[in-house]
Amino acid sequence: MKIVVLVRQTPDTEAKVKVNSDGKTIDPNGITWIINPYDEFAIEKALKIKEQVGSGEVVLLACGPTRSEEAIRQGLAMGADRAVFIKDDKLEHIDPFVTSKFLANELKNIEHDLILSGKKVIDIESSQIPIFVAETLKLPFVTFVMKINEVDFGNKKITVDRESEGKHEIVEAKLPALITCDRGDDHPRYASITGIMKAKKKEIKEISLDSIDLNSLGLSKEDLDKGARTAITNMELPPARKEAKIFEGEIPAKVAALVKALREEAKVI
Repeated sequence: MKIVVLVRQTPDTEAKVKVNSDGKTIDPNGITWIINPYDEFAIEKALKIKEQVGSGEVVLLACGPTRSEEAIRQGLAMGADRAVFIKDDKLEHIDPFVTSKFLANELKNIEHDLILSGKKVIDIESSQIPIFVAETLKLPFVTFVMKINEVDFGNKKITVDRESEGKHEIVEAKLPALITCDRGDDHPRYASITGIMKAKKKEIKEISLDSIDLNSLGLSKEDLDKGARTAITNMELPPARKEAKIFEGEIPAKVAALVKALREEAKVI
């Protein structure tokens, strides 16, 4: 069973983000970078499938700037076997469509029965990349999967549980397929010291951007700079929350003060 997991590096959820002067990108200074949390869920699901089958290989596939190697090593420390890294600092701000083209192109060179991905990336709240990849490769595609129930390698099919608009669904798909993962009951395993040491020796095959024929992918150099389908035109931080007002005293007095504040200050009643 050969499983490929698409991974990406994102800012830590607790990082204090600042917008650059261009108003379109974040200031990387002082940012702690982590593997996208939803991609961790995908890695955990991949490792569990491998353990249940008793054999196979879990390969990580990433596309991004040089610093992304840290996230790849984290996934290898969790237990993935090897990685392929499309590496270039020019890939820092490329749009999801261009990213998907690079990933899909490389997937043609990697033997796989199943592709897993996080349901979205938390930095730009996008879930477009795996959709584009599946469409490019003409693969069955299932989103927001909470649990992988069964992988029938012999009959080339997979059965999963997913959540959809308040509904719980059980979906069966033919393999190879692309699945995007939510956490469900899977908690990503911590990398052990042994796992971290082994990760330093595991293979990361690097693919240079210069070695990719953009024309064969229907892309141009301008697509790398400005985006092929989407572009960030403006980025700003959400407004600071107002301080909470706490009412002191006995309950009747607090209720009266609250009603007065809602009527005269908030003007909602």
